[in-house]
Amino acid sequence: MKRQSSVDAINANDQISRLPDEVLHKILSKLSIQEAVRTSVLSCRWVDLWKEMPHLFLDLRKLAKFRTLLPHVTDNDAARSMTKVINDHRGGHLERCTIYYYSYQCKNRMVDAWIRSLIHVKHIKHLTLINYLCPFRPNTKPVTLDLPPNSFSHPYLKSLHLGRYHIKTSHAFNNCGNLMNLELTGILAEAGVLNAVLMSCPSLEVLVVIINCDKGRGLLKIENRNLKFLYLSCYKIDGVEVSTPNVDILSIGSLWCERENVVFEHPRLQFHRNYWTTGKIYAHTSYSISCPDQVYLYIYINFFCMPLSQEFLSEFSSMSVSVDLANTKQVEMLHEVLAAWRGEMEELEVLFKKCNAPSAEVETSIGRTKKQFWEVNKPFSDVNFTAYTVWLSDFSGSKQEIAFASWLITQGMVIKTMLIKPSSSFSSKKLEIEGAMANLKELPKGHSELDIIMA
Repeated sequence: MKRQSSVDAINANDQISRLPDEVLHKILSKLSIQEAVRTSVLSCRWVDLWKEMPHLFLDLRKLAKFRTLLPHVTDNDAARSMTKVINDHRGGHLERCTIYYYSYQCKNRMVDAWIRSLIHVKHIKHLTLINYLCPFRPNTKPVTLDLPPNSFSHPYLKSLHLGRYHIKTSHAFNNCGNLMNLELTGILAEAGVLNAVLMSCPSLEVLVVIINCDKGRGLLKIENRNLKFLYLSCYKIDGVEVSTPNVDILSIGSLWCERENVVFEHPRLQFHRNYWTTGKIYAHTSYSISCPDQVYLYIYINFFCMPLSQEFLSEFSSMSVSVDLANTKQVEMLHEVLAAWRGEMEELEVLFKKCNAPSAEVETSIGRTKKQFWEVNKPFSDVNFTAYTVWLSDFSGSKQEIAFASWLITQGMVIKTMLIKPSSSFSSKKLEIEGAMANLKELPKGHSELDIIMA
């Protein structure tokens, strides 16, 4: 009895264990999976907590770095321990799993077993599998992903990221109408196989394709009416045909093919500037700011902000954006994109849309009108973005357009040239636009050699 009382006293002082499960899960999320599993020895309260974590992050690369300290732990032992973690987890709570590893660490179709367990037993929603190039085994070839048919076709699986694999057939992607987000990075495959993969995923809204075509090159075809975001970088390919009528963001990293063999049909992205315009093959992003908040949030978090995506962002040299400056939500989204940019951009085109947007003024409860959004919030005043050349297209001389151009000039966001292309109604607003141009030229410039020209 005395011993039991002592234990009760200790438990009474264990304030952390009294916290709700969701709070303890947040604590566990800050730990490595090895540390999280070890918490099961703390008390009965902690035994199964790690098994209900919504996100598993398994990085076998870290174990490879400590092989000299742990010579008795083989690569097979490490991989089997990861398998046990996956199998022991209570899948009903598992939403996301990320696995990083070197190919030599996982043999005997262990990756296949992970995929089968996570998707078809644990019913995961988001899966990331990256086979990294090992720095001390640089000649390691990409792993061939040879999975049974319908491996990725489960109604709960919504997003899939595969990195550095050789895909010989499309069978694993059969009937993948469940997938909404697909990232294929560093993939080696024949163009025909990739076409079959994409045809099997008709519900995609987000698609990232970084591929190296195998055996005879070929023509890549992307046809999808649901697609909102597309990042494309293709090596050793004969041509690309893209038909995406509802895409809002199109990013081109690199296309190793003749210009005449590239066909894009995306009616929502009507810009004057594009991948080919500058005369040099700069990576280019075309962005029509109009997509729903949920899709935009995924794109912004996973593409512009995450460290894994910074390699894409650093490649971007030019960008075309269409925005309605009278729509405060669109202005905020443009602000976030420019604020997230890293490094100097070669060229930025801003196409001013004229939409039936909500009024930029807001009525208070007593009928008085607040100051306009641009006057109160001063968007872009805290952005450190810079571009050598900026095009302002369909410029009408509105107060919002003048305010935006003024900030670009005075805060040094434009280094070399600002070209202003008037709207089609230029003749009816000629005096207004010429007056706006004269005022812009008189502003104090962030870069003294900046030239402001009417294009």
